[in-house]
Amino acid sequence: MEDNRLSNRDFIRKRKLPFVSLVLFMINIIKQTLQKELTNFMELIKDRKENITKSAFSQSRIKLKPEAFIELNETLIEEFYTDNIVKKWEGFRLCAIDGSKLILPTHSKELMEKFGTLSSGMIIPQAQISTCYDVLNEIIIDSQLETLQVNEMNQAVRHLNKLSEEDLVIFDRGYSATWFYYILTQKNISFVNRVPKQFIKVAEYFRLSDEKSKIIEVNVLPQKSRYGLQRHGISDFKPFKIRLVKVVLDTGEIEVLATTLTDEEKYPSEIFKELYFKRWGIETNYNHLKSNLNIEEFTGLSEIAIRQDFFVSVFINNLQSIIALDSQEEINKEKEDKEKTTKKKQKYKYKVNRNLSLGYMKDRIIEILTSDNPKYYDELKALFKINPVPIIKGRKNPRSPQDKNRRTYFINRKRAV
Repeated sequence: MEDNRLSNRDFIRKRKLPFVSLVLFMINIIKQTLQKELTNFMELIKDRKENITKSAFSQSRIKLKPEAFIELNETLIEEFYTDNIVKKWEGFRLCAIDGSKLILPTHSKELMEKFGTLSSGMIIPQAQISTCYDVLNEIIIDSQLETLQVNEMNQAVRHLNKLSEEDLVIFDRGYSATWFYYILTQKNISFVNRVPKQFIKVAEYFRLSDEKSKIIEVNVLPQKSRYGLQRHGISDFKPFKIRLVKVVLDTGEIEVLATTLTDEEKYPSEIFKELYFKRWGIETNYNHLKSNLNIEEFTGLSEIAIRQDFFVSVFINNLQSIIALDSQEEINKEKEDKEKTTKKKQKYKYKVNRNLSLGYMKDRIIEILTSDNPKYYDELKALFKINPVPIIKGRKNPRSPQDKNRRTYFINRKRAV
């Protein structure tokens, strides 16, 4: 509370919604009308004599720094990586960095002035968000919410402060820049990046050649890349090496990847197609944030409300992932036991249903956080195991001309909260 209140006079008087209750309420996945959520919350914490109005909630939340939820998330992440067996790829924590746009409440002049707008028929305020995501453990390591004037590359550089030489980061082609490669190599952070056509001449020559792998040395930076380094306070430059790897897609199209994994014996060219595909995890997580957690449905119209809601969603996402990992171990064990009993190998492996499990978290995470009784966590973990979904590798769904007339919403996509 001392670190995350706006003034040292905040939260000192006895109020209906003190600091701890306010934080608990906000992480309880608020998706219904505020007044109904507040009334249900007071019943949940066994305080039926009191009722909180929307006005009282608004007055309390403006005293709370959004950084409170960043701190909660960092504590959760630190505990996870300290106390758990973490999934890795060839000894690396496998990460992806990518950005997205966040649509903000339309009628807020404050948000338009603060974050900026994109015009598409109507003026819509939007924010630029970016996440650094552990794709194997489904953990958001770092998240940022900025104005539209901040580009994804600058956000990516900030994410690097949360990474180390034990990480391997996968980037899409929007992050192709030799100055960015140089910063990564100087920090000893390994990467794999899909480069666009005509990124650098040597990459295009390589694409057209018969070679599968080629190590090149970058001796000179283009003027634009030198400016890129200067913007981040780097004036010196030393030549560095990267490796180009050719990947042939199922369609026959050739893609070129740039990487710091230069050991061609340890990392043969054949492994990179599957490795790069793992980047898709960050895309599916953005879909989870927007479609299931509904991060674009905000509980307020002010900048502080937007930031609070965003970082609350990141915390909930990670809490759900950690509980799901516990439940996943039991799902795998039960499936293995069933195969031994029936002596029949199952066609698919199964994973926790992210939409359904999110719905089960509602209210129960408050019971877990306010009680020392482990039964609440065990009960929630058991609920996470209900109706797991099959993992279908290599699934493709090519678009047809009829897709433009398809329905926007489907019965099987109804949210669970």
